[in-house]
Amino acid sequence: MTLETDIGCLKSLPLFQEMPTSRLKLLALMGERLRFAPGTVLVGDAQRPDGVYVVLQGEVEYSQDRDDGAGTRFRTEAGSLFGDVALLSGERFRGRVSARTEVQALRIPRDLFFELLQTVPEFSLAICRDLATRVARLANVVLGDAEPVA
Repeated sequence: MTLETDIGCLKSLPLFQEMPTSRLKLLALMGERLRFAPGTVLVGDAQRPDGVYVVLQGEVEYSQDRDDGAGTRFRTEAGSLFGDVALLSGERFRGRVSARTEVQALRIPRDLFFELLQTVPEFSLAICRDLATRVARLANVVLGDAEPVA
């Protein structure tokens, strides 16, 4: 893919729609474009993150197996981000992320991710909104039909 195609792909994702084109160009140039075949593990359990991954195309599955053989699984599609929570918290990754279909992803190296958070307000706000959306979805799953706490 060309640089212009990569920038266009990033710009089409909700996470990056408000980012200046100059910063998208930096992301496209500094990020590492990766392809994963179905079934490939992108991030393994207890791995320390080296960056944040943006799913450009395809579908990934998060999974975490328990000692009793049961497990938890959920899927996300293009436009999703992962690795950011572990990177921001300094924790190891919990569970694993695998390619459910053929996946194209952009790995944003750790240093670039933190630089963008510190220097590009639109990026910081987009990450905050994305995290807040994921927390709200998680709360809905955990709480079910319970009334939200104000």
